[in-house]
Amino acid sequence: MREMFKHTPGRIFLTILFLSLIGILWVPRYFFEPRILFGWLTPPFLAGIIFVLVWLVAYLIYFFKYWPFRD
Repeated sequence: MREMFKHTPGRIFLTILFLSLIGILWVPRYFFEPRILFGWLTPPFLAGIIFVLVWLVAYLIYFFKYWPFRD
């Protein structure tokens, strides 16, 4: 973690992860109304999918483009 704080892409990566955590805590207020999207997708499931996709994309970009320990 110390190495991630020392360079700008690491700080951006951690900021994206932190903002997605805030988003996942903010979204549940919309879960009280029963809704189904596309005939099978509930809002909590959709929020989880988006949460995982944001983390996956952020990780892949950081790991393959900005990883500081490459050869």
